[in-house]
Amino acid sequence: MIEVQEIEARLLGFLKREVFAAEVVVTPGTDLVASGFDSLSLMRLLLFIENNYGFWIPESEITGDALQSVRALATTIARLLNAR
Repeated sequence: MIEVQEIEARLLGFLKREVFAAEVVVTPGTDLVASGFDSLSLMRLLLFIENNYGFWIPESEITGDALQSVRALATTIARLLNAR
């Protein structure tokens, strides 16, 4: 069973390195969309998840709630992984 905190840490690292500018502060509770997360960011994130966790998040799971923050996204990923 994969832990939410582990996923959260990996997502934060990826977002800080690959998506957001260095001056943007990203924490587990940061509102991603308000911080500049857009459709291109989403595609990069989905590819990161597929490459690291071996699955593509179903479109029905890509909701405003799931993308509200890194913590919410990590919770969604953990739920989907642990249901497999």
